[in-house]
Amino acid sequence: MSTPTTVSAPGKAGAPRVAFWDNARFALIALVVIGHAISTVRHDSALAYGIYTYIFLFHMPALILLSGYFSRANASSKTIRATVQLIVLWVLWEGIWAVIGFAAIDETPADTFLVSPSWTLWYLVTIVTMRIMLPYMAQLRHPLLVSIVIALLGGVIPVIGTEFSAARTLTFLPFFIAGWLARDRGWLSGQWFALPRRWVRVASWGILAFIAAVFLVLPGLRSWWRLDSWLTWRDGYDGRFADAPIGDWSPHHWLETTLGGLAVTAVLLALAAAMTFAVLGVTPRRRLVITDWGARTLSVYLLHGPIIWVLRHTGVIDAVGGFGELGVAILIVGAVALAALLALAPVERAFRWVLVPNLDWLFGSARQEADRGAR
Repeated sequence: MSTPTTVSAPGKAGAPRVAFWDNARFALIALVVIGHAISTVRHDSALAYGIYTYIFLFHMPALILLSGYFSRANASSKTIRATVQLIVLWVLWEGIWAVIGFAAIDETPADTFLVSPSWTLWYLVTIVTMRIMLPYMAQLRHPLLVSIVIALLGGVIPVIGTEFSAARTLTFLPFFIAGWLARDRGWLSGQWFALPRRWVRVASWGILAFIAAVFLVLPGLRSWWRLDSWLTWRDGYDGRFADAPIGDWSPHHWLETTLGGLAVTAVLLALAAAMTFAVLGVTPRRRLVITDWGARTLSVYLLHGPIIWVLRHTGVIDAVGGFGELGVAILIVGAVALAALLALAPVERAFRWVLVPNLDWLFGSARQEADRGAR
């Protein structure tokens, strides 16, 4: 067996899905839901803070790497349609969040509506931007190196922030480019990745365990450095040091701020890359119960937000978190259960109209496109 286990896409004809990638997708999206579930109680205990920060070190870089792996550096009709689909989905969900805010707390859209993406929607904007950039990046001799330079220098420019998710897009760009390169150049096509050798598994578990151990032996980290604030990747280096100085180190001189920000960001991105590699190294290659769920992660990503929002605003999460470490455990188990529920096929079908908007009116139906291509 030279490739990871494959499974047919549920209800669809065509190339079979690879079980490994769907397993990875569900594991990562479950971490997204866990992170959001414990976000508002993460400062109540060292355990909650450690788990939250550990997750945020790598889960979005890993998801973006997967998005890059399945992206194409061309302007085919399929690529264009997929990109426009994401833009429409973003605008639609900005409207949904505006309705939720108005109906629940009488909140009207802010001046930054459709400029600064609402909560989880930054990911859609970031992926759209990266897909638009990819054909140009692909023309470079060393696209990954250039993307790393862009990621590091983005924090130097103070005007780059949450508008259109610019700061996060630049920061995570190397992971998207690495994912695309991994497929385009066959970096992951070898037997060592399809059926990881023992050294790959040992190294992967070792990386994940070592970083987890650091949080265990340094329970006072949250009072020394608000690392979680850095991992939101919203501001430039000035803002990051202002909100989360490292101990007594809060540089004010431009040069010190720039060099310090470059160094810290480089270390954090290197950790994210190592942990992403490690997670992929330990992800099961065979078909599991989560494999089918991993084919419906968009449903989880979009639908869990309103549910977590309601649980926050009704005080449920704070009440559960009040039980201390037991409460954190309950929230984590509940988050995984919620992710599994939202990944079920009946749920996706019920909400398909807000998950995969029909754009036949804009592009024409698939049959019409096929007819035009045959002429």
